[in-house]
Amino acid sequence: MNEALGRALEMLGSRLLIGRLSLCPSTSSNAFHATCSLLSLPRAKPLDVELTSSVGEPTLHTAQQTIKENPQVLDLGKRRIKKKDIDIVVADSHLSQWTKMESKNIIKDYLQLSKSKLTLLITSTAAAGVMMAPVPLSFSALAACSAGTALLSSAANACNQLLEAPYDAQMKRTQSRVLVVHKFTPLHAFTFAGVTGVSGIALLATFANPVAAALGALNWFLYAGVYTPMKRMHIGCTWAGAVVGAIPPLMGYAAATGSLDMGAACLAAILFSWQFPHFNGLSWNLRGDYSRAGYRVMCVTNERLCRVTSLRHSLALVGLCSVAAPLTDLTTMTFALDSLPVNAYLCYLAYQFYKAPDAKNSRRLFFFSLLYLPLIMLLMIVSNTGRSPEQKKPVEERVVHAWAKVNGYLGL
Repeated sequence: MNEALGRALEMLGSRLLIGRLSLCPSTSSNAFHATCSLLSLPRAKPLDVELTSSVGEPTLHTAQQTIKENPQVLDLGKRRIKKKDIDIVVADSHLSQWTKMESKNIIKDYLQLSKSKLTLLITSTAAAGVMMAPVPLSFSALAACSAGTALLSSAANACNQLLEAPYDAQMKRTQSRVLVVHKFTPLHAFTFAGVTGVSGIALLATFANPVAAALGALNWFLYAGVYTPMKRMHIGCTWAGAVVGAIPPLMGYAAATGSLDMGAACLAAILFSWQFPHFNGLSWNLRGDYSRAGYRVMCVTNERLCRVTSLRHSLALVGLCSVAAPLTDLTTMTFALDSLPVNAYLCYLAYQFYKAPDAKNSRRLFFFSLLYLPLIMLLMIVSNTGRSPEQKKPVEERVVHAWAKVNGYLGL
Protein backbone atom coordinates (compact mmCIF):
# COMPACT_ATOMS: atom_id res chain seq x y z
CA MET A 1 0.00 0.00 0.00
CA ASN A 2 2.83 2.38 0.82
CA GLU A 3 4.44 1.60 -2.54
CA ALA A 4 1.23 2.42 -4.41
CA LEU A 5 0.87 5.69 -2.45
CA GLY A 6 4.46 6.68 -3.42
CA ARG A 7 3.77 6.08 -7.10
CA ALA A 8 0.62 8.20 -6.92
CA LEU A 9 2.51 11.12 -5.30
CA GLU A 10 5.33 10.85 -7.94
CA MET A 11 2.80 11.01 -10.79
CA LEU A 12 1.08 14.01 -9.16
CA GLY A 13 4.42 15.88 -8.88
CA SER A 14 5.28 15.21 -12.53
CA ARG A 15 1.90 16.61 -13.65
CA LEU A 16 2.41 19.73 -11.55
CA LEU A 17 5.94 20.27 -13.10
CA ILE A 18 4.60 19.76 -16.62
CA GLY A 19 1.83 22.21 -15.97
CA ARG A 20 4.29 24.76 -14.55
CA LEU A 21 6.53 24.59 -17.67
CA SER A 22 3.62 24.07 -20.05
CA LEU A 23 5.11 20.84 -21.41
CA CYS A 24 2.93 18.97 -23.85
CA PRO A 25 3.37 15.62 -25.60
CA SER A 26 5.32 15.71 -28.88
CA THR A 27 5.01 13.73 -32.07
CA SER A 28 8.73 14.19 -32.85
CA SER A 29 11.66 12.23 -31.50
CA ASN A 30 11.65 14.41 -28.38
CA ALA A 31 9.36 13.43 -25.57
CA PHE A 32 7.98 16.92 -24.89
CA HIS A 33 7.83 20.47 -26.33
CA ALA A 34 8.53 23.21 -23.80
CA THR A 35 6.56 26.43 -24.14
CA CYS A 36 7.35 28.75 -21.25
CA SER A 37 4.52 31.05 -20.47
CA LEU A 38 5.14 34.56 -19.19
CA LEU A 39 2.38 34.02 -16.68
CA SER A 40 4.35 31.20 -15.10
CA LEU A 41 7.49 33.36 -14.48
CA PRO A 42 7.88 34.85 -11.01
CA ARG A 43 7.58 38.60 -10.74
CA ALA A 44 10.68 40.59 -9.67
CA LYS A 45 10.52 43.48 -7.24
CA PRO A 46 11.10 46.82 -9.10
CA LEU A 47 14.17 48.90 -8.29
CA ASP A 48 13.88 52.17 -6.48
CA VAL A 49 14.91 54.11 -9.61
CA GLU A 50 11.94 52.58 -11.44
CA LEU A 51 9.50 53.96 -8.92
CA THR A 52 7.92 57.13 -10.32
CA SER A 53 7.17 60.28 -8.46
CA SER A 54 3.89 62.07 -8.46
CA VAL A 55 4.54 63.52 -11.93
CA GLY A 56 5.48 60.13 -13.39
CA GLU A 57 9.35 60.46 -13.47
CA PRO A 58 12.05 58.86 -11.29
CA THR A 59 13.19 60.94 -8.36
CA LEU A 60 16.77 62.21 -8.63
CA HIS A 61 17.52 61.57 -4.98
CA THR A 62 16.48 57.91 -5.22
CA ALA A 63 18.57 57.38 -8.39
CA GLN A 64 21.73 58.92 -6.92
CA GLN A 65 21.29 56.94 -3.72
CA THR A 66 20.96 53.69 -5.70
CA ILE A 67 24.13 54.43 -7.70
CA LYS A 68 26.07 55.06 -4.51
CA GLU A 69 24.80 51.89 -2.86
CA ASN A 70 25.38 49.74 -5.94
CA PRO A 71 28.57 50.76 -7.81
CA GLN A 72 27.78 48.34 -10.66
CA VAL A 73 24.90 50.58 -11.79
CA LEU A 74 26.08 52.91 -14.58
CA ASP A 75 25.20 56.58 -14.45
CA LEU A 76 23.65 57.39 -17.83
CA GLY A 77 22.84 60.97 -17.00
CA LYS A 78 23.70 64.09 -18.99
CA ARG A 79 27.30 64.24 -17.79
CA ARG A 80 29.67 65.23 -20.63
CA ILE A 81 33.37 64.56 -20.97
CA LYS A 82 35.44 67.68 -20.99
CA LYS A 83 37.50 68.36 -24.11
CA LYS A 84 40.72 68.45 -22.14
CA ASP A 85 40.22 64.80 -21.23
CA ILE A 86 40.27 63.79 -24.91
CA ASP A 87 43.72 63.01 -26.32
CA ILE A 88 43.23 61.46 -29.74
CA VAL A 89 46.00 61.44 -32.38
CA VAL A 90 44.57 61.38 -35.90
CA ALA A 91 47.08 60.34 -38.57
CA ASP A 92 47.26 62.33 -41.80
CA SER A 93 45.66 60.81 -44.82
CA HIS A 94 47.78 59.69 -47.76
CA LEU A 95 46.75 62.72 -49.80
CA SER A 96 47.60 65.24 -47.09
CA GLN A 97 51.03 63.70 -46.65
CA TRP A 98 51.82 64.48 -50.29
CA THR A 99 50.44 68.04 -50.22
CA LYS A 100 51.74 69.48 -46.98
CA MET A 101 55.03 71.38 -46.80
CA GLU A 102 57.05 71.61 -43.58
CA SER A 103 60.26 73.38 -44.57
CA LYS A 104 61.89 75.25 -41.68
CA ASN A 105 65.06 76.30 -43.54
CA ILE A 106 64.18 76.86 -47.17
CA ILE A 107 67.74 77.49 -48.39
CA LYS A 108 69.10 74.36 -46.72
CA ASP A 109 66.22 72.28 -48.07
CA TYR A 110 66.79 73.61 -51.61
CA LEU A 111 70.44 72.55 -51.35
CA GLN A 112 69.34 69.08 -50.26
CA LEU A 113 66.81 68.88 -53.08
CA SER A 114 69.50 69.75 -55.62
CA LYS A 115 72.09 67.41 -53.95
CA SER A 116 74.51 70.28 -53.54
CA LYS A 117 77.64 68.15 -53.00
CA LEU A 118 77.02 66.07 -56.12
CA THR A 119 76.14 69.23 -58.06
CA LEU A 120 79.41 70.82 -56.97
CA LEU A 121 81.38 67.78 -58.16
CA ILE A 122 79.62 67.75 -61.54
CA THR A 123 80.13 71.49 -61.98
CA SER A 124 83.84 71.10 -61.28
CA THR A 125 84.17 68.56 -64.11
CA ALA A 126 82.43 70.96 -66.49
CA ALA A 127 84.78 73.75 -65.44
CA ALA A 128 87.73 71.41 -66.02
CA GLY A 129 86.42 70.84 -69.54
CA VAL A 130 86.56 74.59 -70.19
CA MET A 131 90.12 74.79 -68.91
CA MET A 132 91.27 71.75 -70.91
CA ALA A 133 90.01 73.14 -74.22
CA PRO A 134 92.81 74.04 -76.69
CA VAL A 135 91.85 77.74 -76.73
CA PRO A 136 92.67 80.71 -74.52
CA LEU A 137 90.69 80.62 -71.30
CA SER A 138 87.52 82.72 -71.39
CA PHE A 139 86.18 83.63 -67.97
CA SER A 140 82.76 84.47 -69.38
CA ALA A 141 82.50 80.99 -70.90
CA LEU A 142 83.76 79.48 -67.64
CA ALA A 143 81.17 81.36 -65.55
CA ALA A 144 78.30 80.62 -67.94
CA CYS A 145 79.20 76.93 -68.16
CA SER A 146 79.56 76.57 -64.39
CA ALA A 147 76.27 78.33 -63.63
CA GLY A 148 74.34 76.51 -66.36
CA THR A 149 75.72 73.12 -65.34
CA ALA A 150 74.87 73.74 -61.69
CA LEU A 151 71.28 74.69 -62.59
CA LEU A 152 70.81 71.66 -64.84
CA SER A 153 72.32 69.34 -62.24
CA SER A 154 69.94 70.72 -59.62
CA ALA A 155 67.00 70.14 -61.95
CA ALA A 156 68.06 66.57 -62.71
CA ASN A 157 68.57 65.75 -59.04
CA ALA A 158 65.19 67.21 -58.11
CA CYS A 159 63.51 65.06 -60.78
CA ASN A 160 65.41 62.05 -59.49
CA GLN A 161 64.17 62.55 -55.93
CA LEU A 162 60.65 63.24 -57.16
CA LEU A 163 60.51 59.94 -59.04
CA GLU A 164 62.24 57.89 -56.34
CA ALA A 165 60.57 59.30 -53.21
CA PRO A 166 58.51 56.12 -52.50
CA TYR A 167 61.65 53.99 -52.84
CA ASP A 168 63.93 56.38 -50.96
CA ALA A 169 61.65 55.88 -47.96
CA GLN A 170 62.67 52.21 -47.90
CA MET A 171 66.44 52.88 -47.77
CA LYS A 172 68.27 54.00 -44.65
CA ARG A 173 70.65 56.19 -46.67
CA THR A 174 67.83 58.17 -48.26
CA GLN A 175 65.09 58.14 -45.61
CA SER A 176 65.84 61.75 -44.61
CA ARG A 177 65.55 63.29 -48.08
CA VAL A 178 63.32 66.33 -48.31
CA LEU A 179 60.51 64.72 -50.29
CA VAL A 180 60.45 61.65 -48.07
CA VAL A 181 59.97 63.73 -44.91
CA HIS A 182 57.58 66.10 -46.74
CA LYS A 183 59.63 69.29 -46.46
CA PHE A 184 58.55 70.01 -50.05
CA THR A 185 55.41 69.10 -51.90
CA PRO A 186 55.84 67.16 -55.15
CA LEU A 187 54.39 70.12 -57.06
CA HIS A 188 56.94 72.45 -55.46
CA ALA A 189 59.82 70.09 -56.34
CA PHE A 190 58.53 69.74 -59.90
CA THR A 191 58.32 73.52 -60.26
CA PHE A 192 61.85 73.90 -58.88
CA ALA A 193 63.17 71.35 -61.38
CA GLY A 194 61.43 73.04 -64.28
CA VAL A 195 62.61 76.54 -63.42
CA THR A 196 66.24 75.55 -62.80
CA GLY A 197 66.41 73.29 -65.86
CA VAL A 198 64.99 75.81 -68.30
CA SER A 199 67.13 78.57 -66.78
CA GLY A 200 70.28 76.46 -67.16
CA ILE A 201 69.59 75.69 -70.82
CA ALA A 202 68.79 79.36 -71.57
CA LEU A 203 71.96 80.49 -69.79
CA LEU A 204 74.17 78.10 -71.76
CA ALA A 205 72.51 78.98 -75.07
CA THR A 206 72.83 82.73 -74.46
CA PHE A 207 76.26 83.13 -72.89
CA ALA A 208 78.05 80.01 -74.20
CA ASN A 209 76.80 78.36 -77.41
CA PRO A 210 73.97 76.09 -78.64
CA VAL A 211 76.20 73.00 -78.57
CA ALA A 212 76.74 73.28 -74.81
CA ALA A 213 73.03 73.99 -74.27
CA ALA A 214 72.03 70.94 -76.33
CA LEU A 215 74.41 68.71 -74.37
CA GLY A 216 72.97 70.04 -71.10
CA ALA A 217 69.40 69.37 -72.19
CA LEU A 218 70.37 65.88 -73.35
CA ASN A 219 72.03 65.11 -70.05
CA TRP A 220 68.99 66.30 -68.09
CA PHE A 221 66.79 63.97 -70.12
CA LEU A 222 69.17 61.02 -69.78
CA TYR A 223 69.44 61.35 -66.00
CA ALA A 224 65.75 61.94 -65.23
CA GLY A 225 64.13 60.03 -68.09
CA VAL A 226 66.48 57.09 -68.71
CA TYR A 227 68.86 56.42 -65.82
CA THR A 228 66.41 57.00 -62.95
CA PRO A 229 63.61 54.63 -64.12
CA MET A 230 66.16 52.17 -65.52
CA LYS A 231 67.57 51.54 -62.03
CA ARG A 232 64.52 49.41 -61.22
CA MET A 233 64.41 47.67 -64.59
CA HIS A 234 67.84 46.58 -65.86
CA ILE A 235 71.42 46.11 -64.73
CA GLY A 236 72.55 48.41 -67.55
CA CYS A 237 71.52 51.41 -65.47
CA THR A 238 75.13 51.79 -64.25
CA TRP A 239 76.36 52.21 -67.83
CA ALA A 240 73.60 54.75 -68.49
CA GLY A 241 74.64 56.63 -65.36
CA ALA A 242 78.28 56.58 -66.53
CA VAL A 243 77.24 58.25 -69.80
CA VAL A 244 75.44 60.93 -67.78
CA GLY A 245 78.58 61.53 -65.74
CA ALA A 246 80.75 61.81 -68.86
CA ILE A 247 78.74 64.60 -70.51
CA PRO A 248 79.48 67.59 -68.17
CA PRO A 249 83.16 67.87 -69.25
CA LEU A 250 81.94 67.78 -72.85
CA MET A 251 79.65 70.70 -72.01
CA GLY A 252 82.62 72.66 -70.71
CA TYR A 253 84.79 71.76 -73.70
CA ALA A 254 82.00 72.78 -76.11
CA ALA A 255 81.32 75.99 -74.19
CA ALA A 256 84.95 77.04 -74.81
CA THR A 257 85.41 75.82 -78.40
CA GLY A 258 81.91 75.46 -79.84
CA SER A 259 82.72 71.95 -81.06
CA LEU A 260 84.00 68.55 -79.97
CA ASP A 261 87.09 66.62 -81.04
CA MET A 262 89.12 63.59 -80.01
CA GLY A 263 90.54 65.39 -76.99
CA ALA A 264 87.02 65.99 -75.71
CA ALA A 265 86.19 62.32 -76.32
CA CYS A 266 89.23 61.25 -74.26
CA LEU A 267 88.18 63.56 -71.43
CA ALA A 268 84.67 62.10 -71.46
CA ALA A 269 86.09 58.55 -71.52
CA ILE A 270 88.09 59.25 -68.36
CA LEU A 271 84.93 60.41 -66.58
CA PHE A 272 83.01 57.41 -67.96
CA SER A 273 85.47 54.85 -66.60
CA TRP A 274 85.80 56.62 -63.26
CA GLN A 275 82.08 56.07 -62.58
CA PHE A 276 82.44 52.30 -62.14
CA PRO A 277 84.92 52.02 -59.25
CA HIS A 278 83.23 55.03 -57.69
CA PHE A 279 79.63 53.79 -57.79
CA ASN A 280 80.43 50.11 -57.24
CA GLY A 281 82.49 50.95 -54.17
CA LEU A 282 79.61 53.04 -52.85
CA SER A 283 76.81 50.59 -53.59
CA TRP A 284 78.52 47.44 -52.28
CA ASN A 285 77.80 48.19 -48.62
CA LEU A 286 74.25 49.24 -49.52
CA ARG A 287 73.21 46.01 -51.23
CA GLY A 288 70.49 45.36 -48.68
CA ASP A 289 68.96 48.81 -49.13
CA TYR A 290 69.10 48.63 -52.92
CA SER A 291 67.55 45.17 -52.89
CA ARG A 292 64.80 46.25 -50.50
CA ALA A 293 63.91 49.18 -52.73
CA GLY A 294 63.92 47.02 -55.87
CA TYR A 295 66.94 48.53 -57.65
CA ARG A 296 68.59 46.22 -60.18
CA VAL A 297 72.14 47.50 -59.84
CA MET A 298 75.23 45.32 -60.28
CA CYS A 299 75.88 44.83 -56.57
CA VAL A 300 72.41 43.24 -56.25
CA THR A 301 71.96 41.29 -59.49
CA ASN A 302 75.55 40.25 -60.28
CA GLU A 303 78.14 40.67 -57.55
CA ARG A 304 81.01 39.21 -59.56
CA LEU A 305 80.35 41.57 -62.46
CA CYS A 306 80.38 44.43 -59.97
CA ARG A 307 83.89 43.51 -58.82
CA VAL A 308 85.21 42.72 -62.30
CA THR A 309 83.88 45.96 -63.78
CA SER A 310 85.53 48.03 -61.06
CA LEU A 311 88.91 46.46 -61.76
CA ARG A 312 88.49 46.59 -65.54
CA HIS A 313 87.75 50.30 -65.69
CA SER A 314 90.46 51.12 -63.16
CA LEU A 315 92.95 49.53 -65.54
CA ALA A 316 91.34 51.39 -68.44
CA LEU A 317 92.04 54.68 -66.68
CA VAL A 318 95.78 53.94 -66.85
CA GLY A 319 95.64 53.66 -70.64
CA LEU A 320 93.39 56.69 -71.02
CA CYS A 321 95.56 58.96 -68.87
CA SER A 322 99.02 57.77 -69.91
CA VAL A 323 98.43 56.88 -73.58
CA ALA A 324 95.21 58.29 -75.02
CA ALA A 325 95.39 61.73 -73.39
CA PRO A 326 98.81 62.65 -74.87
CA LEU A 327 98.00 61.10 -78.25
CA THR A 328 94.76 63.09 -78.58
CA ASP A 329 96.62 66.26 -77.60
CA LEU A 330 94.50 66.63 -74.49
CA THR A 331 97.56 66.76 -72.22
CA THR A 332 101.31 66.47 -72.40
CA MET A 333 103.56 63.57 -71.55
CA THR A 334 104.09 65.18 -68.17
CA PHE A 335 100.54 64.31 -67.20
CA ALA A 336 101.03 60.79 -68.52
CA LEU A 337 103.83 60.29 -66.00
CA ASP A 338 102.32 62.29 -63.13
CA SER A 339 99.08 60.35 -63.25
CA LEU A 340 100.73 56.93 -63.05
CA PRO A 341 101.03 56.77 -59.22
CA VAL A 342 97.42 57.89 -58.78
CA ASN A 343 96.10 55.35 -61.26
CA ALA A 344 98.33 52.61 -59.86
CA TYR A 345 96.90 53.06 -56.38
CA LEU A 346 93.36 53.05 -57.76
CA CYS A 347 94.10 49.76 -59.52
CA TYR A 348 95.50 48.34 -56.31
CA LEU A 349 92.36 49.23 -54.37
CA ALA A 350 90.16 47.84 -57.15
CA TYR A 351 92.14 44.59 -57.09
CA GLN A 352 91.77 44.35 -53.32
CA PHE A 353 88.04 44.87 -53.72
CA TYR A 354 87.92 42.20 -56.43
CA LYS A 355 89.92 39.73 -54.35
CA ALA A 356 88.20 40.36 -51.00
CA PRO A 357 84.88 42.18 -51.50
CA ASP A 358 84.22 43.19 -47.92
CA ALA A 359 83.01 46.42 -46.35
CA LYS A 360 86.52 47.71 -45.65
CA ASN A 361 87.86 47.32 -49.18
CA SER A 362 84.75 48.72 -50.84
CA ARG A 363 84.80 51.72 -48.51
CA ARG A 364 88.47 52.39 -49.25
CA LEU A 365 87.82 52.20 -52.99
CA PHE A 366 84.90 54.60 -52.77
CA PHE A 367 86.65 57.23 -50.65
CA PHE A 368 89.76 57.19 -52.82
CA SER A 369 87.58 57.63 -55.92
CA LEU A 370 86.31 60.86 -54.38
CA LEU A 371 89.91 62.05 -54.09
CA TYR A 372 90.95 60.60 -57.45
CA LEU A 373 88.75 62.74 -59.68
CA PRO A 374 89.73 66.23 -58.46
CA LEU A 375 93.37 65.13 -58.26
CA ILE A 376 93.41 63.90 -61.87
CA MET A 377 91.61 67.04 -63.04
CA LEU A 378 94.13 69.21 -61.23
CA LEU A 379 97.06 67.37 -62.82
CA MET A 380 95.47 67.76 -66.25
CA ILE A 381 94.91 71.49 -65.80
CA VAL A 382 98.48 72.00 -64.52
CA SER A 383 99.94 70.14 -67.49
CA ASN A 384 97.76 72.11 -69.89
CA THR A 385 98.37 75.55 -68.37
CA GLY A 386 102.02 75.91 -69.34
CA ARG A 387 101.58 74.78 -72.91
CA SER A 388 102.49 77.18 -75.69
CA PRO A 389 100.29 77.70 -78.76
CA GLU A 390 102.70 75.44 -80.63
CA GLN A 391 102.26 72.68 -78.08
CA LYS A 392 98.47 72.95 -78.29
CA LYS A 393 98.44 72.10 -81.99
CA PRO A 394 97.21 68.63 -83.00
CA VAL A 395 99.68 65.79 -82.58
CA GLU A 396 99.83 65.04 -86.31
CA GLU A 397 100.72 68.62 -87.15
CA ARG A 398 103.40 68.73 -84.48
CA VAL A 399 104.91 65.44 -85.69
CA VAL A 400 105.05 66.71 -89.28
CA HIS A 401 106.59 69.99 -88.13
CA ALA A 402 109.21 68.18 -86.01
CA TRP A 403 110.10 65.86 -88.89
CA ALA A 404 110.56 68.85 -91.16
CA LYS A 405 112.96 70.38 -88.65
CA VAL A 406 114.97 67.16 -88.50
CA ASN A 407 115.20 67.05 -92.29
CA GLY A 408 116.35 70.67 -92.29
CA TYR A 409 119.13 69.95 -89.83
CA LEU A 410 120.27 66.95 -91.82
CA GLY A 411 120.12 68.84 -95.11
CA LEU A 412 117.72 66.37 -96.71
